[in-house]
Amino acid sequence: MRYSALILLLLLSAVLINVPTVTGGATPIAITPLKNPVEALPGDTVVIPFQIVNLGNETVGNVTVYVTGPVEGFIYQTKLIRIPIPPNGTINDVLSVKVLTVPPGRYNLTIVARAGSFYTQAVVGVKVGLLTDCSLDVNVDREYIYGHDVRIGLSVVSKSNGILLGTIGYSVLRDGRKLIDNESPVYLKPGKAWKKTLTLRKPKLGNYTVVLWTNLGGRFRKVVKTFRVYQRQLSYKAYFNNGAITVVVYNSSGGVPGIRVMVNGTELRTGDDGRVSYAVGRPGTYKVTIDLDGRIVTTIIEVRKLFINPSQRGSVLIVRVVDSKGLPVPNVTLSASGPLGEDYAVTNSSGIAIIDLNRTGYGTVILSAKSSEYLGSQAVVQVTGPRTSTHTPTRSRHTVVINLTLPQDIVVEGGGANTLLSVILMASGLLLAGTSYVAFATPIVHEEVLDRYYFIKVRAPRLRSLKNYRIERRVSALEVRATKGKARLEDGKLIWELDLEAGEEAYLQAVLG
Repeated sequence: MRYSALILLLLLSAVLINVPTVTGGATPIAITPLKNPVEALPGDTVVIPFQIVNLGNETVGNVTVYVTGPVEGFIYQTKLIRIPIPPNGTINDVLSVKVLTVPPGRYNLTIVARAGSFYTQAVVGVKVGLLTDCSLDVNVDREYIYGHDVRIGLSVVSKSNGILLGTIGYSVLRDGRKLIDNESPVYLKPGKAWKKTLTLRKPKLGNYTVVLWTNLGGRFRKVVKTFRVYQRQLSYKAYFNNGAITVVVYNSSGGVPGIRVMVNGTELRTGDDGRVSYAVGRPGTYKVTIDLDGRIVTTIIEVRKLFINPSQRGSVLIVRVVDSKGLPVPNVTLSASGPLGEDYAVTNSSGIAIIDLNRTGYGTVILSAKSSEYLGSQAVVQVTGPRTSTHTPTRSRHTVVINLTLPQDIVVEGGGANTLLSVILMASGLLLAGTSYVAFATPIVHEEVLDRYYFIKVRAPRLRSLKNYRIERRVSALEVRATKGKARLEDGKLIWELDLEAGEEAYLQAVLG
């Protein structure tokens, strides 16, 4: 008897659990789920069927029906039923619920029906199962140029709502032959990712295949990507021109950018036109190395400098131009700038050019040699005109001009120390023999050009000081500095005015333009 009463009590409790809660006045309604529980997986949209019963004696209309439950993990629908429900009448309909990524388990939701101030509700269960899903990706380009590293990105992202247990594996093949083959167990939480980067160091030419696979939660997945490593047919030119080493890399389509070029250890890259230039300031041997898609080529470029050897013959300068090895250089453009103006000439097959001194004037003449295939050069030479002697005995300003005409068999070689010394000694002997004033009362002026710099050194006589001493040179210069006096550039001329005590020295430096 006891057991029968207990069983009856349990049955009544089960019936009462599914009886909807009714709140309101004289026209109550009741809502009942027609399927309970409802099964779903993350990402599913489930449908919950229900029935509404009018328990009153009046018709009910405009009933609002909706679902409530956990704030996160679900998206709920609300619906308005406009069809009138007569007394004791019923109406069936459905509500939808979107299930997001929530852990597996049973979730109790509440469906509510409201009509005016009356509402009713009932509990419906949603049973969320375990979703064993993931996404696989192989990040690799379709083509790679030979001679460069290849990086392959592998990733597996869990889309499961629970922990995934299983194995992840990958392999890399070249032309069907395995280069890499690996697999390992994995423990992947919901929303987490497994990542791996493979680096192939300058792989060989060929067709490559990358395979990534997973066996997680009893489900097998695989993704395959392919790429190729190839080499372009590249050609190149390397040469010295106009003060720079130029390298041009090209193929059938034109210039190739991004090619690595090394010049004496300095790394450069070709531009959009396939060219790169390396400025050269000194003669010598330059090693040029070019990476042509993994094919390394090396070439040697010899950069030579021009040297000027001038000699005066009467009213002309005979200028011989040679290279670093002393060989004559033809087709060199030679320019000469002197007190009166400029003259130009081109060396012949023997490397010789003639400068007309009647055009440049006598005194200081600056020679410049230029060629696109050589480093240029400059030299300063002192040339003498017809024999004259001029003396201006004024105390406020001293200008001494001594012009010597050498015999025709004496040649002044610029850059030749012995010949120049012989000429100086000969001129000094003539001066000493002629007058003691020139030997002991005349200032000493020395001029020299080194690269782009022009130097003048002035030493006062031993027996007297220099007052208001002035030097003028027709020189194309950008800047001038002096240790004594005032130096300036004016109308294409260099002007230096200074005072020196007996035996005192002063220096001037000019930057040639």
